[in-house]
Amino acid sequence: SLYAVVNEKGRTGLWRLRDSNNDDAYDAEEFLLSLPGGGEHGPHSVLVAPDGKNLLVVSGNHTRLPVGMARARAAMNSWQEDQLVPRMWDANGHARGILAPGGHIVLVAPDGTNPELWSAGYRNTFDAAVSSAGEIFTYDSDMEWDMGAPWYRPTRFCHATSGSEFGWRSGSGKWPVYYPDSLPALLDIGPGSPTGTTFGTGAKFPAKYQRALFGCDWTFGTLYALHLTPAGASYTAVKEEFVSGRPLPLTDMLIHPGDGAMYFAVGGRGTQSAVYRVTYTGSESTAPAAPETPTAEATLRREIETLHREDAGPGALDQAWPHLDHPDRFIRFAARVAVERQPVALWSARALAEGRPRARLEALLALARMGKPEQLQPWLEVMGHIAWESLDPAQKLGLVRLYGVGICRLGRPEAAAAAALASTFEARYPSGDRHLDRELCRLLVALGSAPVVEKSLRLMSTATADEGELGDVELLSRNDGYAGAIRRLNTHRPNQQQIALAYCLQYAEAGWTPALREQFFAWFQSASAFQGGNSLKGFIGNIRKAALERVPEAERGLLDALSSARPATGIVYTPPQGPGREQTVDSVLKVVEGKLDGRDLARGRNLFGATACIACHAFAGEGGGVGPDLTGVAGRYTLRDLIENIVEPSRIISDQYGSEKITTREGGVLIGRAGAPVDGRVQIAMNPFAPADTITIQAADIQSREPHPLSLMPPGLIN
Repeated sequence: SLYAVVNEKGRTGLWRLRDSNNDDAYDAEEFLLSLPGGGEHGPHSVLVAPDGKNLLVVSGNHTRLPVGMARARAAMNSWQEDQLVPRMWDANGHARGILAPGGHIVLVAPDGTNPELWSAGYRNTFDAAVSSAGEIFTYDSDMEWDMGAPWYRPTRFCHATSGSEFGWRSGSGKWPVYYPDSLPALLDIGPGSPTGTTFGTGAKFPAKYQRALFGCDWTFGTLYALHLTPAGASYTAVKEEFVSGRPLPLTDMLIHPGDGAMYFAVGGRGTQSAVYRVTYTGSESTAPAAPETPTAEATLRREIETLHREDAGPGALDQAWPHLDHPDRFIRFAARVAVERQPVALWSARALAEGRPRARLEALLALARMGKPEQLQPWLEVMGHIAWESLDPAQKLGLVRLYGVGICRLGRPEAAAAAALASTFEARYPSGDRHLDRELCRLLVALGSAPVVEKSLRLMSTATADEGELGDVELLSRNDGYAGAIRRLNTHRPNQQQIALAYCLQYAEAGWTPALREQFFAWFQSASAFQGGNSLKGFIGNIRKAALERVPEAERGLLDALSSARPATGIVYTPPQGPGREQTVDSVLKVVEGKLDGRDLARGRNLFGATACIACHAFAGEGGGVGPDLTGVAGRYTLRDLIENIVEPSRIISDQYGSEKITTREGGVLIGRAGAPVDGRVQIAMNPFAPADTITIQAADIQSREPHPLSLMPPGLIN
């Protein structure tokens, strides 16, 4: 059978195409309609699982889990938000209300029954690939609007092991890679739009390419080959740019089992579609490569993963528990998942009595995640006996995260216990480690510490911007527009350490003096020069707004004026000049096609501002975030495609920038961008120029929701 995802706005179906016993015909059957969601961030692909008996359905972060799903490789419903300080939703309204588990991979039977969550915590992964060794890998998307923010995560390849969690949470809530309750990426790539993935298994290519993991990047027209080396229970990877073009909007690929060639497709969003074939013409042998020999650690991990199945009984505890102390992170993770699947009553005392250092942290993490509020006090007592000086840097980060998870799930300690805990960590803050200081600041603010304010402001005054380029320079060098934007961003580099600390301080209640408040709010003047993704300035503005709401009313006016000051740009736009006639795609194409020599950047920049394009679109780090970032647009669209988007903005509307028509049960109609229901309420951004300003209505009051056919971009601007 041939399986496919039929993916539209608001609905998704899985289809099976089978031979109808007629040489010229096939029967199509829709067999799974229990995946709510659809469109750009819905389910994306379906492929055969490693066991050869089931299917893997790969979905983006806007897709809810299958209706009635009662099985998961990790403990059912173990995935939560775990936000020690409140999370801010995206400043432009993206994925507002979308909660864990985010993007995910579900294992289903060939008829669509018995869905089981295999892996979760992805942003918007489009595809997965299975190696000859039966391992699953994905190529996950970034949230490009977050670029420059401390919670930005680049596109990345991931090793999707049983029960794995990769920490995507909406808005500012994404987990750092060092959180022990998630797994690290196989390899960070950088900005892009990941689409199809496959292994070279069966290709008539040299052995290194038969074993390679291939991944498509739609935005930058790059087909990567990742060369994997077994390392412990997982792998290390080195990337190679296998095929590239400008533009080359790659969508998917496969290895043909008949001719051994690679076929890849391009297209999407109005671009010209095509299918290409890649063959090898060199002198190296293309004989089938021998399968890799699994490491002892990989074999052990897979043995532990058998304990993630529904039929694993209480004996799984004794099999998994010894490996909580293993030096390999993937093995420890697999062992903890196996433990968490068992009833807490069977192992809570064992967790509290565990004495091995690494195993103790894993066991206490499991208890924090799966325990009950009545276990908070004994959990805190055992945590308090862990010797800080005996921990390595990763374990110190893990311990602070552990306290955060415990507070989120087991409950906040009573006032005296919270004050004692705050006092303990105040003595350890600052630590001299950038990431540890972020986590200590977060914990201390949550505990109501007073000294954290002065200490954090002192850290902010000396924090330097992160080193290294924003984005993969080697990748972006093929795109002049984007490379120019990166240089601009680096010139006005966001200080991520300052942003991370300021983010936490907005929630601090104690420890403020008028002088400290002035120091904090004055920071927003320098932060106004930071350049980044479409949402960065909005996030900083929302931090300022939320912090002002906590200021005594008598001080609010002064601090508002102090923090809202902006340096003058010195830019004065002059009105555009032209014939002022009705334009069509063909009339514009006739004027500009083949005649783009001698362009004037200054006039183009003026036009971009004078016609108000800059109010909604960013270019080179300057502008708004209501519509798509136009930096590097030449690498994503043909000239005709770009003109069509300008002249006929409603012809193709991306899910990411579309709006909805919401009809209430009383007959009212609202047009705006709406999030998913949270606690029975839906937030709607009605004004595209102020996406952070929303109205809230009860989900039960909504009669219907449907895509609005008109773009937020007004037609006729080019006239």
